[in-house]
Amino acid sequence: MVAFFGFSACTTTPEEPATVAGYTNLEDLDGHTVGVVTGSTMDVMLSDTDNFPNITLVRYRTPSELIKAVENGTTDCGITDTVQLMTLNLEKHGLAIDFNLPGGYDVAAAFRLKDEKLSQQFNDFIIQIKSDGTVDTMMARWCSSKMDTVYMPELADLADLKGHPLEIATLSDNAPFSFYRDNIWTGFEVELMLRFSIFIGRPVHFSGYTFDEVLGTLLNDKADIACADLFITPDRSNRVLYSTPYYFCKTSCFSKAR
Repeated sequence: MVAFFGFSACTTTPEEPATVAGYTNLEDLDGHTVGVVTGSTMDVMLSDTDNFPNITLVRYRTPSELIKAVENGTTDCGITDTVQLMTLNLEKHGLAIDFNLPGGYDVAAAFRLKDEKLSQQFNDFIIQIKSDGTVDTMMARWCSSKMDTVYMPELADLADLKGHPLEIATLSDNAPFSFYRDNIWTGFEVELMLRFSIFIGRPVHFSGYTFDEVLGTLLNDKADIACADLFITPDRSNRVLYSTPYYFCKTSCFSKAR
């Protein structure tokens, strides 16, 4: 497991809302409906009927749809990225985190197998922004319970970039990592790719997809880079080139607050 950079300082993380846990571990989910984002690692894990024979899995296209489904009782609980839940003001939706799943997953950008040079450029970029503290600053900015007041920083060098843009496949509804607000792409991974565009001196263009679509954009040559809160898995590693990880993701089960 690659060490987690940039988000180890818990002081930047909003506190979890107080709650009496409805569920305390995965075994408690037996006999219940559990919501996940389609194509996510949680989807793959809980689809294993040998290990989870009594869970009824319900799939949603976006985290927002998942949260709404738990809020209105369509599904009993949901499992997704812990940081995401902690920045979306669960209390406002009458929801709370029940328990954190053990372990976690490295998150990285993905490239086509033929794009080794571009992948190496991105790895060099990640090494630089980890060493100079930029990743820490970015995580502190985006890991906020008041997402409505967080905006992209001014990156003046973007105006000077020339040439054909790199096509970036990302998620349009995945706050705080990437989302579309006020006709502007924003979020941690959007800022990451904009900073990379300055690093290589080439503009980037964002297109939004759902999670189950995003890797296909690389395989079908519709994108140069997929930057979409992607966990590194052995199966995916056979199909795409993964960059050096830039984030370590933990996941949590959430449900209506008790």
